[in-house]
Amino acid sequence: MKTTGQAVKVPMEVEYKPAWLTWIGSTTSCLNALGVDCDRADVAGMTGYAFIMSVHKELCPSGPTAFDWGTLLTGISALGRSTLVFQSMDCHTGDFKCDRTREHCRQVFELVKREIEAGRPCVLWGTYVPEFGVVYGIEGDNYLVKTFKECMNEEQPPIPYDGIDAPGGPYMLGFPSKTEFREEWYPSFEKNAIGTGVAHLTKTIHFTNYAIGLNAYGQWIKALEDNKAHVFGNAYNAQCWSEAKFFAHEFIAKLARKHEKVAKVLGKAEKHYDDVVNAMKTVSTLFPFPPGEQLKEESVRKEAVDALKRAKDSETLAVKALTESLDMDWS
Repeated sequence: MKTTGQAVKVPMEVEYKPAWLTWIGSTTSCLNALGVDCDRADVAGMTGYAFIMSVHKELCPSGPTAFDWGTLLTGISALGRSTLVFQSMDCHTGDFKCDRTREHCRQVFELVKREIEAGRPCVLWGTYVPEFGVVYGIEGDNYLVKTFKECMNEEQPPIPYDGIDAPGGPYMLGFPSKTEFREEWYPSFEKNAIGTGVAHLTKTIHFTNYAIGLNAYGQWIKALEDNKAHVFGNAYNAQCWSEAKFFAHEFIAKLARKHEKVAKVLGKAEKHYDDVVNAMKTVSTLFPFPPGEQLKEESVRKEAVDALKRAKDSETLAVKALTESLDMDWS
């Protein structure tokens, strides 16, 4: 199935901002290219991704992307851009690929092509592997992309419009126009971001086989204690969630400096996140990526369990402080 139009589009300038959470890295890269003054911690905090923790019962590598991506969009508007999304939820990967899912790919391609023609980069799911990347140009029926491969100095060949690897379905995120709000509205936007973060961390609902928020620590601990953690996925989760906690800390620290009325209580949360970050750094150091034989060592698993328990205790205290801030005046 061919798409329409074969002209080569001139690539636009996009500086790729790498992150283990590739949606964060890709979205930040696009927003920066469009003139939005933000960093990865801003994007992770305002969208709530910094406070999401999704862990499969056996540490499947899908955990860091196994949640409702639609929850992330409100924060992008607050940062300065509107959003355009296509998501089919119809898997286009392996044996699931068929004419129906290729039609979804074609629809995504046409939307991305429109945005590229207007000079706006997009986020695309499934660039080479099930990860997010940045589309910065179109060549015939192919995407020109910037992805995690750039961090490893690997080639990034054009990707055919139906050559994406997209479990969960073809997905694109565009940023069609600027958003502007009254200055006095921003404290409420940032307060709402903290409220969203608290909601993510205190969720009690479960996707099948996944635990969410603070409950995810217990699921991870059990997998390590039972020695049932997926080797590759465990190491990948360790890097992703360690990074997420770092972004949460940085975001809260920024807000504490910015909002005098809640600086003290946000400062308490920031200090608790210091401990979370340090504990999760222990986990990510014990389980580097790509993984080795670390999971086979009972002593290593025990040390990781102890670190995860410390992280949960500290993040629970941080949530308490963040919840307290929600009852206060931020303006």
